[in-house]
Amino acid sequence: MSTSLTLDPQNWHALEDAFHQALNAGLEHLQSLEEQPVWRPAPEAVKSAFRMPLPQSPKPLEQLLEQFRDQLLPYGNGNTHPRFFGWVHGGGNLYGALGELCAALLNNNLGGRDHIAHHVEHQVLQWSREMFGFPTSSSGLLTSGTSMATLIALAVARQSAVGASMKTQGLQGNTSPLVGYCSAQSHNSVLKAFQLLGLGGNALRAVPVSDDFTLDTQALAELITADRLAGATPFCVIATVGTVNTGAIDDIAAIRKICQREELWLHVDAAFGGALALLDEYQDTLDAVRDADSIAFDFHKWFQVPYAVGGLLVKDANTHRATFSERKEYLTTEPVGLSAGAPWFCDFGPELSRGFMALKVWFTFQGIGTERLAGIVRKHCQLATETANAIDASANLERLAPVPMNVVCCRYVPPHLQDETSQHASYLDALNNAIVTQLQLQGRAAPSTTVLHGCVAIRVAIVNHRTESAHMNDLVSDIQQLGTHIDQRFALLLQPAQWHLMQGGDARLVVDPDTGLNRYGCSPSPRDHAFTFASSTATSISAPAYQAAEQYRQRLLHDCVKADSLAAPLAQHCRSLESELATTLGLADLNPDLHLSPSGTDSQLHVVAAVTTAIPSKWVSIVCGSDETGSGTPFSVTGCHFDNTTCLGHTVTKGERLSGMAPIAYKGVPFRNTYGRLQTIEEMDSAVEDHVRDALDQGYNVMLHAMDQSKFGCWAPSPTRLDQLRQRYGSRLQVIIDACQLRIDQEDLREHLDKGDILLLTGSKFFTGPPFSGVAIFPQVFSHHLQQCGRSLPSGLTEYLPKPDLGSWDMLLPSATTPFTIGMYLRWRGALEEAKRYYQVPKEKRLEGLDCFSNEVLHLIGTHPHLESLFEKNSTWWARPDMLGDELSVRRSIFPFLIRHRNGQYLTQEQVRHLYEQLNSDLSAELKFEKQELAAQCCHIGQPVKVDSKNTSALRISMGARILSDGWHDGTHDSHHLEEELRQVRIVLAKLTLCISYL
Repeated sequence: MSTSLTLDPQNWHALEDAFHQALNAGLEHLQSLEEQPVWRPAPEAVKSAFRMPLPQSPKPLEQLLEQFRDQLLPYGNGNTHPRFFGWVHGGGNLYGALGELCAALLNNNLGGRDHIAHHVEHQVLQWSREMFGFPTSSSGLLTSGTSMATLIALAVARQSAVGASMKTQGLQGNTSPLVGYCSAQSHNSVLKAFQLLGLGGNALRAVPVSDDFTLDTQALAELITADRLAGATPFCVIATVGTVNTGAIDDIAAIRKICQREELWLHVDAAFGGALALLDEYQDTLDAVRDADSIAFDFHKWFQVPYAVGGLLVKDANTHRATFSERKEYLTTEPVGLSAGAPWFCDFGPELSRGFMALKVWFTFQGIGTERLAGIVRKHCQLATETANAIDASANLERLAPVPMNVVCCRYVPPHLQDETSQHASYLDALNNAIVTQLQLQGRAAPSTTVLHGCVAIRVAIVNHRTESAHMNDLVSDIQQLGTHIDQRFALLLQPAQWHLMQGGDARLVVDPDTGLNRYGCSPSPRDHAFTFASSTATSISAPAYQAAEQYRQRLLHDCVKADSLAAPLAQHCRSLESELATTLGLADLNPDLHLSPSGTDSQLHVVAAVTTAIPSKWVSIVCGSDETGSGTPFSVTGCHFDNTTCLGHTVTKGERLSGMAPIAYKGVPFRNTYGRLQTIEEMDSAVEDHVRDALDQGYNVMLHAMDQSKFGCWAPSPTRLDQLRQRYGSRLQVIIDACQLRIDQEDLREHLDKGDILLLTGSKFFTGPPFSGVAIFPQVFSHHLQQCGRSLPSGLTEYLPKPDLGSWDMLLPSATTPFTIGMYLRWRGALEEAKRYYQVPKEKRLEGLDCFSNEVLHLIGTHPHLESLFEKNSTWWARPDMLGDELSVRRSIFPFLIRHRNGQYLTQEQVRHLYEQLNSDLSAELKFEKQELAAQCCHIGQPVKVDSKNTSALRISMGARILSDGWHDGTHDSHHLEEELRQVRIVLAKLTLCISYL
């Protein structure tokens, strides 16, 4: 027994009701546009609703309608709103929307065959011929837009130039290369068409424009002559009626004369300005369009038809049809029957399956009439003129282009900069970009930006039929108000991410203008040309991380401008970064208390301040591996200023205790003994325990600064000994884990927090974020105790900690201020981007890559004639098998080595420093280096670390996250990426050899 199966509804009335509900929701939305933001970004929760897996069973119509109403209607691109001025997006109309619905109900295919829908498209094309003055014999086609229409038109032009062989031999049978011409202001769809047609982008000549941004016809003629002399074959010119940037209208008549003289195809791109054909006052300007060989135009722009539909007319119908007409047996036409109606529309374009786009155009023209459409076009041109006049009369707005139709381009210039605009060009660009972004994000208006004469311009395209004078007046006022407000209150936030990445640290972040590098040897902007294995020191920011940081800067700017404040928005962003970091490290469920800081040294200072505040006592800091910590550590762990300037720019006295800080004693436990010998793990454990016991016997409480991994990858004490110390000394011992290299796994971080340890991490080492991104992570129990202790943090911390960064410490440091400093936030944003990229790589791939890189680098160092590895695989310092994690915690990822001269002697510390700088420089200009390509390659590895017992320093090749993450793109692994990284290591060592040979 067969069962009837259909997609029609079982309850037609229910579906009819759903149609009515959807229609009512759409109409209510359109009727309330004035009360809505022009545009609003969709929240992440809304976006996630559209990431569901493929549905196997139907959802209730009520749920679908709810999603349409609540998750689609509010979050469009805003072009239906009367204050939408971006790009050239038409506002649509309800008559056309009705036509779209009717077309969907008919479900016609307009590729071919004999049915009534073809006659509707033929009528729309005939109306188009009437508007543009094309003969009735011309052919035409409706398309998705002018981009497709241009591609089709230029394919016909190419066929006309090459002949019938084009369809069989393609361009390969053409000995003389075809070239075409367009204005430098032409739409990029012209370039795409050249690329898709196999002509290549280089075959499209961008003709310079005149001061009014129209194509320079003299320059066009000269280019054509030059190309003919060079043996090329000019075949077409693309003229524009209404450029996207400024609305410029090329001199069609003059261009047509050149085309007739040179026998070139003239194509007119009227995507934007085609609707001017409805106005008598533009007839003289557009009269020559009727002489073009083809014209492309968009109904969904200024004609207000709902997206998406454009049109194409081609004067030579035979060539048009010959370009695309190809028939298979299943497409045979007949004189009568459903297969009649030849020629079919598929004979004039590449698509056989075509939607009934004509019906929404037909409904629009029939339901509105061309007189009303013309009135809208005329109104927009008048509004543009009025707006231009208002701009010209303003004291702080500058118009940047003529206004031939409905586009106005201007910029805001603060009064104090109007005599010095050239000196502040980059600032004005950033300011005007920010104004546009603020208008959009605040939902006030939605203009766009462009670049004219090298300046960022606010571009206002008046295309929505709902726009009136009041909307334009509001826009001009909003631009001025926002420009003034941002310039006066938030000018520093307009500086690019590169500038901010150098702020809020110390002098080591400042870039040397001669080298473009800071004192770490890296750059605050992407330095992709360098081979970088310096993650144990600091690394230049990657392109993805820089992009994330710059986007974040703009978000910070927006939130501060919107709130008209720094403190609250920055505090909110700091909490968000802390939360994201906790999640990334797998710690969020432990509810730790995170406190971001510019550096690990700053975090050390924060920690000792917190510990001595929470537990008043006689304290000593015992630092494990003190000979492999930063130079500022002896000061920071004793509560003293570790430099003469703080991260907030305060001048202090290095070595002086912070105001309000309790005295803290210091004891260092070096890895090397007095003879320079590296102690064993057992010896380090014993030394650490001895110092802890002695300090406790003397009445001290101990802050034990345990080293997770040092500059050379050493640690102290061992996990087993650390457990013994915790159990033996209890609350008199506070363990602080220096894991600033962040070469430690989530499992071990969690265990430390579970046991009450405080963690010090940075995002600038393994994860290769920009230098100066630190964090202290406190266990929840400690944080609670600090909050309840009833004491304030040392007042001197206000010179290091701004108010937005305090978080749970807000009430403990009431005198903290809010300076203009967002560098730390951007640096952590970059570091989190790198961490996210790293953990997107499947773990098995990470483990495989870490082992492969480690084994090969060790081999390369071991077989190099001038290098001596500090650690061999049989060394007890090689790996830590007693860790919980099985990834970074137990693998060596820092490979230090000593360097010998050709005579067998170690290089001096000064020579190693010089060699390090040479590796990181382009030496090709120095004549003594014969291998110029090798000498030119910049190689950035870990900074020298002194080994005083041998009167030398060690360099380091360090493995960072990017070694693996750069080879993983959108779920696809580049199996050759790791090979490339190792090839670069070999080049680093080859350049090192080259430099040694010239010492």
